Amino acid sequence: MKSLWKTGSVPGEVRLAFGRVGEGSEPVLALHGITAQHRAFNSAARHLEPSGGLIGLDLRGRGDSGKPPAGNYGLAKHAEDAIRTLDSLGIERGILVGHSMGAFVVLQTALSYPERVEALVLLDGGWPRPEGEVDEEEAAAMEEGLARAFRRLDMVFETPEDYLEFWFPERKLTFEDLPPDLADYYRYDLGEVDGGYQPKASREAAEEDAESVSSESPTATDLRGVECPVALVRAAEGFFPNTRPLISNEARNVMAEALDLRSETLIPGANHYSMLFEPFASRWAGLLSGGWWRG
Repeated sequence: MKSLWKTGSVPGEVRLAFGRVGEGSEPVLALHGITAQHRAFNSAARHLEPSGGLIGLDLRGRGDSGKPPAGNYGLAKHAEDAIRTLDSLGIERGILVGHSMGAFVVLQTALSYPERVEALVLLDGGWPRPEGEVDEEEAAAMEEGLARAFRRLDMVFETPEDYLEFWFPERKLTFEDLPPDLADYYRYDLGEVDGGYQPKASREAAEEDAESVSSESPTATDLRGVECPVALVRAAEGFFPNTRPLISNEARNVMAEALDLRSETLIPGANHYSMLFEPFASRWAGLLSGGWWRG
């Protein structure tokens, strides 16, 4: 199946790879989660209006972007890369969407470069960093979810199908068994190495960024400094089916008080990962080109 995306890159000390869908006058810059890449937005890209457009960036250390050594990651670095991408594409003010860690990056971008951000869409991320004691149960759930995602980064898979077995251990799937958007995501996620295939995301990048989100992401007080309109989309479940959502009602209430929240969507039946693909992506994809931020 032919890819939706036209690929490109942003030159610089760390080369940034991206995919683009559409040539609209108000393209959205989309940032993925901590071990993902821009094909996470495959399904959303199919719902764009003809006047819109989507730029999916591979964050440094992921996908086909450069992978510098440790010490070159963190929210501030990714925010700089977002602005560098806007500059390279001639976009003066952008609509930024971020999933999971990407949501923390777009918030940091809005705080550090307010004149460059028109609006934000936060997909199951961007909750305020606690200013007091951390909820131990929530912290344990976060660690469990990240541990599985991180574990695969050290693994070499003999065939791409072996990679599917890692994700779907109870089912013997081939790529033809998956919806095309999901199959494309998993194929792009792998790079050829000696002995087979390995996820493209850097373990060093993921670990450094996890620490940055934990210690440097915006608090509720910081969120009050976000000047642009915000749309919030939450999955009703956490990393796995039948687990607590990552953004609790309490965290949502804090965000609603601190941010200029213009749109909210809660997606029943979706978890943190499945919300990006059908049948759930159509529930929020309209936010990428609907002009809700002008309301």
